[in-house]
This record gives sequence, structure tokens and C-alpha cells, in this order.
Amino acid sequence: MQNKNVKLSKFESALFDMRMLFEQYGYSQYKVSKFESYDLYAKNKAFLVSDNVLTFTDTTGHLMALKPDVTLSIVKNTVGGNGLQKLYYSENVYRTRGGSQGFKEIMQTGLECIGEVDLYSTAEVLMLAAKSLKAVSEDYILDISHMGFISSLISENIPSEHTKELLELISQKNVAQVEMFLTETGVDADIKNALLTLTSLYMPLADALEKIKPLILNDAMGEAYDELKTLNSLMERYNIKSLYLDFSVINDMRYYNGIIFSGYIKGISDKVLSGGRYDNLLKRMKKDAGAIGFAFYLDTLEQLVNTSSGFGIDTLIVYDENVAPEVVVSAMEMAVSEGKTAKAVKKIDTDIKAKEIVDLRGEQ
Repeated sequence: MQNKNVKLSKFESALFDMRMLFEQYGYSQYKVSKFESYDLYAKNKAFLVSDNVLTFTDTTGHLMALKPDVTLSIVKNTVGGNGLQKLYYSENVYRTRGGSQGFKEIMQTGLECIGEVDLYSTAEVLMLAAKSLKAVSEDYILDISHMGFISSLISENIPSEHTKELLELISQKNVAQVEMFLTETGVDADIKNALLTLTSLYMPLADALEKIKPLILNDAMGEAYDELKTLNSLMERYNIKSLYLDFSVINDMRYYNGIIFSGYIKGISDKVLSGGRYDNLLKRMKKDAGAIGFAFYLDTLEQLVNTSSGFGIDTLIVYDENVAPEVVVSAMEMAVSEGKTAKAVKKIDTDIKAKEIVDLRGEQ
């Protein structure tokens, strides 16, 4: 465990805790190159968080890209076979974020489970996502959805040319627009009622299971329901509490299937974690395997700086030219030996918020 006398930033502490957590559950660290062939991202732009990709031409004339995503690189370079590969990473990605006009270097950590994915491994990934959020704050929420439940309902009853528009409205939780859309499309009353219920639904998973059970209209929805029910039971065994069912958590059906989820932390306006089951991506890349994983966007933790204790340092030690260097050394060493962070300055810096000020001026 980390030395409690070492003052880690929220970013450093979270990264350390998550790495220890992943390794504790048998995940091996995976390193990827800073860049890949641009073609990899061009073919899978819909899978990316942002479709803006930073490119350059290498010395051989090939168009390359600074990686905007880690998952695609791992899948591309993972060798197929029996069993399950459990990998984690801490890497920088390069993309626009949060409406920014320019590219940012973004640190993210996460894990990928590739191969024979079963209910246990799905539950384990979901649990690790929740514990990753908890490593930053006890005040977190993990929203979960199931592409199988909602996609099977839509694909059987909504013309394919309208699917994308409907999913977009559901992702916005725009109940009025969803109702108008379904009325104009002439959808059966039972289907309409089910889709409106799923659009507005947001409650703890255990409670939501009873709410959605009467909405099951086909075998695929029944299978998805059974998976959600089993996962809820397993999460209870892991003592994971803050799990909510939210069908507005939607990803591209060309890539994702099964469980998908998003994580949030109080004090951070953005989504901090995103993940799910993405077997369809592997199929598109001609790999016969299942896959599930998540990414934690560590740059979002910058928003927690102003919601912390408000102090940048424990002890500010002030001295002048009349104070002997030995006195300053003694004061600094005493503070550090007590596990405090300390800074020695010749004048009080109003930009530094300190819990205490030790003024040595006047001492010889």
C-alpha cells in the first residue's frame, strides 16, 4: 500500500489505486505505441469518442495517427485463441474533448477482457469499474444499460432507416420527442409503451428489474433481462451499491452488444468512465472472440481540485535574510517528519493556501 506520509495528487492517488486493483484481480499491464496507422481509426470512426484524429506522414510516406483510443490498438494487436486475456493500461491519448477546438493529451487508464467472456468476467469488469470510481470518491454512480434489451425491441419493430434517430432521442431522454416519433412511425401501442418506459426509466438496478420485467416482448429481451438480474445478484455479493439502470446509456450497435455503462463522480460535470461489451467490434476486425472493458478519463479529476480541502499545502514557512539557514532547515524537517507538506518562502505568497503559517522572521 502507499505511504500515507507521501502527499499524492488526486490524479496520482487514483492511478496508483486503480493499478493495484487491476493487478490484484490478475490483469497484466499492456503498453501500446503512441501512434498507429490512420487507416485503423478511419475505418472505425464511429467507435471513437471523438472523430477528430491528429495525423502525420512518417518517413516512408504512410499516413499515421497519434492514438485517440487505446481499445482499438489493443484489439488490433491481440492474438486470438482460447481462454481469456485480462489486460490493463495507463496511456495518453490525443483528441479533442469537451467542446475544445484544439487537441489535448489526455491520460486514461482502463482494462480490457478479451476472449471467452462469460457472466463472471462481465461481473468482474463491472465491479472493477465501480471500485475504480470508489478509489476517487465514495460519492459515485455507475449507470448501466443493456444493448440487447433495447436493440432487440427496436430492430424488430422500427424500420432500420429510423433506428439511429430513435436511439439519439432515447439517449437524450427526450420523452416527448420519442412519443412524437413513435406516433408518426405508427408503432404498435405495446411497443410504444415499452419504449417510452425505457426512455424515462432511471432507478437502482434492483428496483428497475421489477419495472422492466413486464416489458419483455421477445426471447432476446428475456435473455438480456436474465443477464441483468444475475449481474445485480453478483454486484450485491461484491457489495456494490450505486448501480442504476439507465437505457439512455447507448452506444453504436455496430460495435457494442450486451452490457454498457458510464461512471460519474460528484463534483465532476463530465462522464469520468465509459465501458461495455464490444463483441461486434472484434467481428468487424475479423476476430472470433468476445470483449468487454472500460476507460477511466483521468483528466476529468482536475475538476475536483477546487472541491477538495481548499488548501494547497499544509505548512508555509516564512523567513528573511536575518534568519539563519539552519533555522529554516529545522523548521522544514520538523514539518516533513510530521507527514505534512511544507514550503519555505521569503515572503507570504497570497496565491498559496496553507493550513498554517510558521513565521521565522526575527529569529536568529
